[in-house]
Amino acid sequence: MFRAVLLSLAVLLLCGPAQAERYKGFPRGHALIAAAEVNAMLEGSGPKPAVLAAVGKRRWLLAHIPGARHVPRRAYTDRGGMAPDRARFQAFARGLGIDDDTPVVIYDNAYDAARLWWLFRLYGKTDVRVLDGGWRAWAEAGYAIQRGPGGAAPKAGNFTAAPALAGWTAGMADVADARPEAGTRVWDARDTPEWEDTGPIGRARFIGWRAFRRADEGRPSEFRTAAEIGALLRQAGFEPEHDHIFYCHSGVRAATPMLALYLMGYPLERLHLYDGSWIEWSRRAANN
Repeated sequence: MFRAVLLSLAVLLLCGPAQAERYKGFPRGHALIAAAEVNAMLEGSGPKPAVLAAVGKRRWLLAHIPGARHVPRRAYTDRGGMAPDRARFQAFARGLGIDDDTPVVIYDNAYDAARLWWLFRLYGKTDVRVLDGGWRAWAEAGYAIQRGPGGAAPKAGNFTAAPALAGWTAGMADVADARPEAGTRVWDARDTPEWEDTGPIGRARFIGWRAFRRADEGRPSEFRTAAEIGALLRQAGFEPEHDHIFYCHSGVRAATPMLALYLMGYPLERLHLYDGSWIEWSRRAANN
């Protein structure tokens, strides 16, 4: 524990804004955060972040970061797996004690944190970071843990959700009208067996979510470096000046390439998540 405290102090001294910006070499590395920095924020005298655990109930009860709030997927998902509207998301965030100026840290044990990061960005909150490596990174660092159900936020927050960020989502018509030759590409972020079983939506190409993370090493919550992701994007034919629409089965895993391209510095107005994803599209196909 003493070593963990020393490491946290070192992070506070060494990881200033410039270091956070270039975390793992990413132009927008500030969207990720290391476990040592989270611990330093919690132990330090500065503003405390709202730590959100985007994990299942069993994982939460077994152990979580002290003071974290449990946010299972159903808490921030509307009917049919879609994003909640502005009013509901605002109520969700306020219920967690989040104010307009509250820094937010989200962690998971797979890929859900990226989806929640995407939702916060959708409704105007930018001081939101994803714990790189998720719960495993925290546990391996030897920091304090808490068990059991945990507690509720001490008081409601005053976060005010902005109107949804234009273009941050894509609709069915956007996907149907997408043409690579016109500069809009659609990407399938599901797992390989799903792609092979059902095929793509329209002219979509495959770029599974796992390629952006160390999932093949048993670390699905940990992003690869900017150099690794840059090589992947070049090989797949990504261009920053193109529009990129991502989908998966329900719009959760598709947030991983969205976050990855954001980290790589791609223009926000070129990144779009098809929220309805395969669930909505398959209903369309069945009704035609």
